[in-house]
Amino acid sequence: MITRAILLLAFCLSTFSFCFVAHTQMPPAPRGVIRLKVKYKTGDATKELPRKRFFLIKGSLEENKSLIEKMKAVDLLSRDCYYRSLGASDALIKWLKDNDCESVYCRGIDERYVTGSEAIPEFQAAYTQGLRDLKTPELARRWLTTNLSPGLRAGFYNRKQEVINALLKQAEETSKTKVLSVMTDRKGTAYLTDIEPGTYTISNLVGSETEKTSILWACEKEVKAVDLAVAMKRPFTLSNEKDPKVKCEIVEQPLPVCNQAAK
Repeated sequence: MITRAILLLAFCLSTFSFCFVAHTQMPPAPRGVIRLKVKYKTGDATKELPRKRFFLIKGSLEENKSLIEKMKAVDLLSRDCYYRSLGASDALIKWLKDNDCESVYCRGIDERYVTGSEAIPEFQAAYTQGLRDLKTPELARRWLTTNLSPGLRAGFYNRKQEVINALLKQAEETSKTKVLSVMTDRKGTAYLTDIEPGTYTISNLVGSETEKTSILWACEKEVKAVDLAVAMKRPFTLSNEKDPKVKCEIVEQPLPVCNQAAK
């Protein structure tokens, strides 16, 4: 009787051990990968869209219809109009545009922009003030942004982020899923990884500025379980040119002409 009980216990333990090992060795659920490529046509040239953030929102275009309508209704000042409304110099506006910056923090400020013929008035004044306080030219240049007004430092960026954060909140409340984001590199390429298979909307939420226009994308993408090697061969391309293979809502508007604020 005792021997029989021992044998039964051993069988149960071995069965439990097998089930536990089998469970722990189950492969993870397959996930998806998107290689995103963003470009736009301006005149006769096609260019990549670098350093712009895009968001992956759970749900189809139809399921995100309310969000997309809200995105389309956003009336955000262009970068040039914002800085001109503050009375910024043409030189500062050119520096921001040439470096594709939404704030003065996005690039280091070279010495040539604080002294000499290429000096930007706002940077030069902030540098001069810093030189009085910090005594050394190198420290004055590195910390000159602290002597700029908050609006000039990052006002445009902060205003844009407020709009984006409000849209993200609505997207996550609707989909009950956290929104993923990624920024394109200098060639307009970005990778979204470890995605649960399903239908998604890919968007920049607010229009991305190019040389002459602002472009807003909201594109539907079915994500399937796939590895990076396959995704590399099949990029998901966004463009301001209509593509029958890509289900998108695209809003492209010319950038406004802005007046310099009176000083």
